[in-house]
Amino acid sequence: MFSGLAGWHVLILMVWLVPLVLWIVALVQIAQSKSEAGPTIGWIAVVTLVPLVGPILWFALGRRRIRGAGTDRLHGDA
Repeated sequence: MFSGLAGWHVLILMVWLVPLVLWIVALVQIAQSKSEAGPTIGWIAVVTLVPLVGPILWFALGRRRIRGAGTDRLHGDA
């Protein structure tokens, strides 16, 4: 399948494929989070408008913050 591809073709494929996969995974995780509408919409905007950095920020910062906010509400600390 990839036998006719030169090295730069694979590079171009990876440059498009990796951010696309990160974007899809980040959007699915944001949609599945039990957060309020405000943070959810904000993270969707960040992930969509900043193509590669947005999903990386979500994985590094957003998941912890939303998960932490959800546990605070469950324990009545909010």
